[in-house]
Amino acid sequence: MTQDIKTLELAKTYESQGYYEDALKIYSFLNDQETSTELSAGLKRMEKKMNDDVTASYSEKKISHLFEKWLKLMVLEQRLDNFKRIKSRLL
Repeated sequence: MTQDIKTLELAKTYESQGYYEDALKIYSFLNDQETSTELSAGLKRMEKKMNDDVTASYSEKKISHLFEKWLKLMVLEQRLDNFKRIKSRLL
């Protein structure tokens, strides 16, 4: 991204297409040059969106980790049941 094409319209386009990081960079650049309510609102939206994405990513990782632990426990429980059956046959 070059500085020549950093415009409010480009930032809005990036935002609408889901390129939040690029939109945030442009909003920040433009806000440093001049301050307006539209730029401030765009900055707040992008910062919130970036924070929400980080939180969602963290939640997905946590759920993935918990699911993996659950699967391991299920496998261990099945092995324990098998050992119990084998032990009962031996006695």
